[in-house]
Amino acid sequence: MGDFASRGRTVLCKWCNQPIPQERRWFPSQYCNRRHKWRHRLTETVGSIFDSV
Repeated sequence: MGDFASRGRTVLCKWCNQPIPQERRWFPSQYCNRRHKWRHRLTETVGSIFDSV
């Protein structure tokens, strides 16, 4: 686990495109905080509702 964390892998947040350092190997974080996660889910849901109308 330490070997993976020392590589310095980063992923961009899906909401604000801020780089997020990854500590976990198997399930990397996709958002920098929980608010961004819920905002992204809400906008995707509202967008899919409007697209279906």
